[in-house]
Amino acid sequence: MRAEDIHPMSEHRARLTEHLRQIQETGRPMVITHNGRPAAVVLSPAVYDELVRQAEFASDIAAIKQGLADADAGLGQDASDALRGIARKHDLNLDR
Repeated sequence: MRAEDIHPMSEHRARLTEHLRQIQETGRPMVITHNGRPAAVVLSPAVYDELVRQAEFASDIAAIKQGLADADAGLGQDASDALRGIARKHDLNLDR
């Protein structure tokens, strides 16, 4: 974090257009402080979208790893057994 990316709220209000341009041009987040403490972080939409994409990817990888660990531990059930159980639960006929 660079010093030029940290601004008090009062300054941010007064220079909002300039700050938004800076965020767009640099791609760096801006920290807005209130009473000397971080109060908000402002990101460009592109940076935000990338963070969301990375978080979703990390979540997917964690779920896959958990599924593999469960399978290695012998947890779970055969897919056909699972489908028959779902059909019974919802009173569905799979013999069509």
